[in-house]
Amino acid sequence: MGKKKNALTPTTFSLLHATDFADRLLYNIVPPLKAGMIVLAERYAYTAFARDVARGVDRRWVRDLYSFAVRPDLALYFRVPIDVSLDRLMARRVKLKFYEAGLDMGWSQNAQESFRIFQGKVLDEYDRLVEEFGLSVVDASLAITDQQQMVRNLVSRQLERPTLVETAVNQ
Repeated sequence: MGKKKNALTPTTFSLLHATDFADRLLYNIVPPLKAGMIVLAERYAYTAFARDVARGVDRRWVRDLYSFAVRPDLALYFRVPIDVSLDRLMARRVKLKFYEAGLDMGWSQNAQESFRIFQGKVLDEYDRLVEEFGLSVVDASLAITDQQQMVRNLVSRQLERPTLVETAVNQ
């Protein structure tokens, strides 16, 4: 209801997303991991780190909020220029969503301009995350087939690495 009325503060929005993430982690990610499966998750805690900090939420607070998250073996960041992202979104719909455009922050009343400002801040945070957490960057402005090949290469290299269990057993 608060989202529909555009009444969420950045902190409230962060708490709601963390609750949703905790539910997905508990029911959709951890059980398959415990069963020895590989889990691919579109969006992870890093999305919140970038999005929430771009909205002005304290960086340390967000990290602490998501401290329950399992550290992934491989995290991909599909880096795309803001104008390419905006063009892709506008090709699929008539207008940007309120929070997606960062209109809640009051940086601009123009949705596309607000989107550019907000996404610029999000991209800056993702660049910090690449350094902090070692995210693997994929150039999302490339052709899909090129992106797919990059992802396949990154995943193949990851799968070739010994697991922590194998390393401990062999020592």
